[in-house]
Amino acid sequence: MNKKTLKTVASAMVITFGLSVVPAPAFAVSTNIVAETQNVNTLTISQIQDLAVIYNDTNQSLQLKKKQLELQAQMLRNDRRSIENQINSMDSSGMAGGSQQIQIAIAGVAEQLKDPNLTDAEKTALQAQQSALGIQLASAQATEQSMAASMQTSLDSALDGIDQLNDALDSIDEGKDDLNKAMEDLEKQMRYTAAALSLNAVQLDKTIGLLEDQIALTERSVKIAELQQELGMNTSVDVSSAQVALVEAKKNLADQEETLSTIKRSINILIGRNAGNPLEIVPMNLPIAIESAPAYTPQLISKFIDNNYSLETLERDRVNLKDSVEDDMGSDEKQDIDYQVMAKDMEIDNKKQAIEDDLKAMIAKINSNAEAYKVSRQKYVNEQKNYEFAQKKFELGMISELTLLQSELALKSAEMTNMQNGYQYYLDWQKYYLAEKGIDVSQLAL
Repeated sequence: MNKKTLKTVASAMVITFGLSVVPAPAFAVSTNIVAETQNVNTLTISQIQDLAVIYNDTNQSLQLKKKQLELQAQMLRNDRRSIENQINSMDSSGMAGGSQQIQIAIAGVAEQLKDPNLTDAEKTALQAQQSALGIQLASAQATEQSMAASMQTSLDSALDGIDQLNDALDSIDEGKDDLNKAMEDLEKQMRYTAAALSLNAVQLDKTIGLLEDQIALTERSVKIAELQQELGMNTSVDVSSAQVALVEAKKNLADQEETLSTIKRSINILIGRNAGNPLEIVPMNLPIAIESAPAYTPQLISKFIDNNYSLETLERDRVNLKDSVEDDMGSDEKQDIDYQVMAKDMEIDNKKQAIEDDLKAMIAKINSNAEAYKVSRQKYVNEQKNYEFAQKKFELGMISELTLLQSELALKSAEMTNMQNGYQYYLDWQKYYLAEKGIDVSQLAL
């Protein structure tokens, strides 16, 4: 029993004092992760995070939307190229060809009329020809003016079409930027969620082990109470109380086992496996260094506001609204846009306030849980010393085996509390790192 206990304590010390810092999250996905973990039932939290990113349905949907936007952009570029070719093919020089030829003919007739040797008949004929050419010139010029006006209308329409296509392409570019950011944020959010679920499973597994030890100890307490009752050393009430405690402990154990099974099924689905697949998770080391959060200063607030992409998109929408105002709009249309800009200003102000409030809450949570972690870690160290002292007393016959088991149980309980506080402290920092990058963390667990 002692060797097993000492092994447990040594293992717990490795779990408790594993990391020197609270690491910032890493986001690179191993390219061989699927092959590496195929038919493997024991996974690290890092492997679970990678698989969660790869098999995320939302991420795949966003990838498809991005491809659709790229196809739409290509189609719009093709349309724009077609219109540009039409504009280039418009030849205004051909329209003036008829009137120019007539003007040349009129000039030729005028030159002939200067000939002093012309007879009256020849002069009359040339003058008649000159008059007819003048009528033709007027008609040709009228036709050319009409054609020029029509061509200008077509050109204006084509240029408007290009402007509209360019606006549509700009919107698609903004949509692609939003999708790229959404995919990046989704990967980080999925890593956090996978880590939170996995750490929860690790804690439940440790809790179940603790409950099993408690049940074993309670069963011994029931037997002792029953023996004492037979000897007249206690009452039936004492025995009944011990039996009720045993029933409650077993019910609690069954509930925790069911919760752990549910979480493992969720993780399996998250990483692209059948829900009922066997799954063991390697516990993650806890941080050694316990650091306070940065001070809540205007500079820090400004940093979080500047990095927030949701706020950036709101401000972009506001600019687009103001740019949509055109000179030929009616006063009602302009007033409507003004109201929309005012509404957007309110959204921006509310978002900035929410960022400030969330940052303040995160900092308070980090500091509060850091203190809880410090206390639980010290208590765990104290319980280790108490247990070592209890072992020596047991070896000297100064305490019973039951008392020694109670001391061991107190040690394991302190270890469990320390693990919970350490993991929560770790997750607090991970959420802070995500918010620092401008990611919405309001919907993340814990």
